[in-house]
Amino acid sequence: MADRKITDLTELTAPAADDLLPIVDSSEATAANKNKKIQYGTFLRNLPSGTVGAPSLAWTADTGVTGIYRSAANELAFTTNSTFAGKFSTTGFQLGTGTAAAQLHLFSSDTTDQVIIENTDAGLDTAPDVVLYRNSASPANNDNLGNIEFRGKDSGGNDHAYAQILSTIGTVTNTSEVGILDLMTADASAPAMRVRLRGSNVGISEATPLFPLHVSSTITSTALQVQCTANDSASGADITLYRRRGASTVGQNGDLLSTIYWRGHNDNATTEQVDYAAVEGSIVSVTNNSEFGQLAFKVQNSGTMSTRLTLQAATLTLADALNIAVNTTTGTKIGTSTTQKLGFYNATPVVQPAAIADLTVTATTGTLPTATGSQVIADAATPTNAELLKYCVELEAKLELALARLRSLGLIAT
Repeated sequence: MADRKITDLTELTAPAADDLLPIVDSSEATAANKNKKIQYGTFLRNLPSGTVGAPSLAWTADTGVTGIYRSAANELAFTTNSTFAGKFSTTGFQLGTGTAAAQLHLFSSDTTDQVIIENTDAGLDTAPDVVLYRNSASPANNDNLGNIEFRGKDSGGNDHAYAQILSTIGTVTNTSEVGILDLMTADASAPAMRVRLRGSNVGISEATPLFPLHVSSTITSTALQVQCTANDSASGADITLYRRRGASTVGQNGDLLSTIYWRGHNDNATTEQVDYAAVEGSIVSVTNNSEFGQLAFKVQNSGTMSTRLTLQAATLTLADALNIAVNTTTGTKIGTSTTQKLGFYNATPVVQPAAIADLTVTATTGTLPTATGSQVIADAATPTNAELLKYCVELEAKLELALARLRSLGLIAT
């Protein structure tokens, strides 16, 4: 056939694997044997391995030092400006230098961000999203859905999982699904659950939280501490129990606001939980600028929670038939100053009454009788002077004894 310029040939826009290309075989010594053909598919399957500085596939705009090459058997590596960037191997895809141990393995020695997922959408939809999808054909309760592990070395050079975030299925029932998310940390052992979010409840060291916040502990010391480090004299580390009636926030007289319970077990054959004590706060008056409330202190009494003491704005009330027992060693003071006021039976409280002096009696002649604690009058219709005098001495002795007892109790001044 006649000679034709390459530019005169018809362009092949969809080459097939068995299409042919002319090629010069540099391994042949004689010129007559150098011109050969090669199939298009064979040509593409037999690229040279290349190196990190001279990749098999490269781009002239980067002077041929950025491209793709074969780093080892069954490995496809990427180089940028003659620097290894990453590779695909039978293990997976890796970025950075190292030995891949997962389908995606990133290596780095710097302290900058290693993974950034950026989204520029300006709408309200969630983005960027990260989804860990366990696409099981037979999902069941307690199936693990995904795990994020924080791994490091220990002092012996061993790999150790110091913390994890683990998600499982709580309930797989359609329309009644319940999810579980565990925050786990190691404490002298492999990581264990410390905080569990299950459905709408949160458990701290509690696998089955029954309340919005459920804290369990095996220690006998402090289980909860609220600490404030503000360097001032204001109240800090406050705990507020806030009860409101829906969105209106309008309370009503008699509303029970919150209760603190002290709960334990009894000795029933089937052990039961029992509230042994409680402190209950309530509203007495909701009138604006005249609000006042009540604290009720309750204890278990023969199977019934009973109010034993209530505290209102101006009244401290003890329950009926409630005894007051004080210390039997050093005792208990009611009032620590003579200016503090005390009253009984609706009387106006007063400070400690002034002292009452003992009666001083002297005889100019003769001798006064001695008080013995008893007195006999022979004829009450006509008592003798001696009998009446003895009676007066006995009355004086009793009165002075009563005054002494009142002084010893502090009810009158000394």
